[in-house]
Amino acid sequence: MKRSSRSPRLVAKATDEFEPRADNVDDDVLRRATVTEDIFDEVHKALVNRRMCLVVGPRGCGKTHMMRYTALQCAENKRLPLAVYVSFSKYLRLEPFLSSKQNGLTYFQIWVLCRITEAAFSLAARLEKHDEARQTLEEILAINHDQAAKLIARLERSSTPSPQEMASAERLTSDTMLNALSVLAQLDGRNRTVLLLDDAALTLTPDFLVEFFEIARTLNNQKVAPKCSVYPGTTEYGPRFHARQQAQEVRVWLPVNQERYLEIMCAVGDRRLGAEVASISETTKQYLAFAAFGMPRAYLTLLTEVIEAGSQPRQQALNKIVQEHRDGITAEYRSLTIKVPKFQTLIALGEKLFHKCVADIRDANINLVERHQLLVGIEADKVPPLAQRMFRLLIEVGLLYELPEVSHGQDRRYRRFIPHVAALFAIRAFSGKSRGQDLGAIVSVLRAKNVDHPVRRTVASLLGEADINALKIDLPPCAVCLTPRISEDQRFCHHCGTPLTDASTFNRLMNVAVWEVSTLSNFQRAVLQERSITTIGDFLSLDDPGGELRRTKWVGPAVSGKMIEKIMAYVDEFLS
Repeated sequence: MKRSSRSPRLVAKATDEFEPRADNVDDDVLRRATVTEDIFDEVHKALVNRRMCLVVGPRGCGKTHMMRYTALQCAENKRLPLAVYVSFSKYLRLEPFLSSKQNGLTYFQIWVLCRITEAAFSLAARLEKHDEARQTLEEILAINHDQAAKLIARLERSSTPSPQEMASAERLTSDTMLNALSVLAQLDGRNRTVLLLDDAALTLTPDFLVEFFEIARTLNNQKVAPKCSVYPGTTEYGPRFHARQQAQEVRVWLPVNQERYLEIMCAVGDRRLGAEVASISETTKQYLAFAAFGMPRAYLTLLTEVIEAGSQPRQQALNKIVQEHRDGITAEYRSLTIKVPKFQTLIALGEKLFHKCVADIRDANINLVERHQLLVGIEADKVPPLAQRMFRLLIEVGLLYELPEVSHGQDRRYRRFIPHVAALFAIRAFSGKSRGQDLGAIVSVLRAKNVDHPVRRTVASLLGEADINALKIDLPPCAVCLTPRISEDQRFCHHCGTPLTDASTFNRLMNVAVWEVSTLSNFQRAVLQERSITTIGDFLSLDDPGGELRRTKWVGPAVSGKMIEKIMAYVDEFLS
């Protein structure tokens, strides 16, 4: 990344009442209080370029903020593309359709296109030629703003649309949407459009998630570029969307070891909170910036909590605030077991691995002078597929930050991770042999250089062989009502009575060697072996199987697509 020697460019001071979520702040706040350059400027550039884009990062890292800020910049600068901002945060309201209606995915498709339609009409109303823009959209889409809004409201109440509404909705297609967006851009004197699709990581409904990226793929052409905000870890793109090949990935997460990290983070607090942070010392602000671990929302929340706790002893209040922040992140991570039950075991063992990483970094720092250790290096070739998924889940919630992979010698590669600094603070990882918490000393240690090499580990040394052997995808819930199973030998759902796939059969499937898929060619089997995909369970644990397969020489979209199709056909037949 190109680095500027200047201070971060700051938009004038904010005086608004603090609101931590970018979804809810006023447009005026976005204009005045956005810090740009460095990583945030790179995100903005990706959001306005011609390529489809995946904006990747955990909650609170700035995805929504940058999308809304970019939409405002595009609205005020006709040299930029026309920007249509759409939020899909209410997707879970349609989840009952998956179990109650055979055409649940059809309703979801309608909802997505209606959401984009509603946003397009809202944008048209703000254009100079607003009447012509509205009329043009109605003619092309064969639906008006009120009809789209009513359909959205009905679907979000899990109510079935009327025949008349379905007739209107069925005229909405990706082709008509592309045409409408292109014409809308021309009316405003633009030559192209960017679709800012926020909250696109529909991780609680994998069926919707796969369908969403199929819709996004069909809305991508030379004149329209979708930009989707997603999470690392549990975002599953499906067999037809090839994330690494079809879209540019841009990370919206400021690494805590970045050279200008403190400068940028402190600028976020100063411009967002203004005079309110004047009473907080620079050392405290920097300490909180490190504890926020590159998350602007977390940093702003920590600052406001310190301000509110001003009457308490500063050190005591600070320790409590940082401790509660760490506990909150850990609780969010544990909540994934409810959101994505199939990863329950991976989540539990992932937390154990995380705490071992934190403890090992503390031990590595005890005898360091004028330097610090933040990094754990994991031998990349010794990370089994299920453990890779475990790491992605830790990254999703922001407990681990992954740096680019490095090589040591010719045959050894390391994946490098930084554990959450708040967790390191909680066990006094940077206090040396002192039992106290000297903020100035801790900040000075973290501002010093990191040692040359990470703490080198393998997954086996962090977890142990027994835990590695225990890694698995957990039994699926009832396919109808999603109720979890009580036991492995349960034959019927205890909630709705639906026959369940035999648990032992499912376990056997997970352990079946992938070579047993008879339709795979010898070359395809060799590809799977090279990627260390040895069982069906290994394959199903991949969040982007197509992308993983295409990392092998001579494997393109056609070959990877056929391999996925063959393996999934085997799985469907096995469970039928």
